[in-house]
Amino acid sequence: MKIDTVLLSGAGNTFHIFNSQDESQSLAVSAQKELTKKVCLQNPADGMIFLKKSDATNTYQWQFYNNDGSDAEMCGNATRCVGYYIKNILGDTGEQWYLNTTAGRILIQALSNNMFEVKMTAIQEMESKHGFYCNTGVPHLVLELLHFDEYKTKKEMARGLRMHADFAPAGTNVTFIGLSSTPSKVKAVSFERGVEDFTEACGTGAMAAAFYNLKKQNCAKTEVEMPGGTLMMDVSNPNKPIMVGSATSLGKFSYEA
Repeated sequence: MKIDTVLLSGAGNTFHIFNSQDESQSLAVSAQKELTKKVCLQNPADGMIFLKKSDATNTYQWQFYNNDGSDAEMCGNATRCVGYYIKNILGDTGEQWYLNTTAGRILIQALSNNMFEVKMTAIQEMESKHGFYCNTGVPHLVLELLHFDEYKTKKEMARGLRMHADFAPAGTNVTFIGLSSTPSKVKAVSFERGVEDFTEACGTGAMAAAFYNLKKQNCAKTEVEMPGGTLMMDVSNPNKPIMVGSATSLGKFSYEA
């Protein structure tokens, strides 16, 4: 079976998307996971999305995997990439769509051909002796650094926390944050489960950083600079947080499943 994907980037966070609408191209979950590992190895990406239209109006649903084939509940950057795919690849003439994810129902609004607003799931603050801990669709342990660039020396620390028994069995993402002289601007980077490394960007990590900034500096709207790009976050209402950012196409690829 021939599988065609489009590789998309959301602030440097990259995902292959496959239109699995055609039942003749439906794959079992085990086959999807194996294909994800193959695709992301041949043409490197942070994950893969199997997207299909739902019966409900303007609604899509995904099966979403990290590049190691593990399940991913939610990713803010991936949702923007889905918005780009729906608008520019599928040619859907609407301007907003619902996306059903494991973490909940997401609303994607097209602001232009490559700029999207995403209304994400409610943020939950949780307790941890290791630092500031919250769930923005997936769990993030947020650690503040006085000198942000020091995160480059803390990969082993992040890996240890990601696998720590206190976060078992699912583990946690680890997001480092650096504040600035401008309260509404921060830097952040996330060590992500499933990728098992720092990524260029992480939408849920940026949201976790913005939520930390709300608690730390009472700043409801935060510009979060990540290595791959900048995202705008609005946590004025943590039950209805909003992310705005771009998505771009990096090319089309074909594989045999």
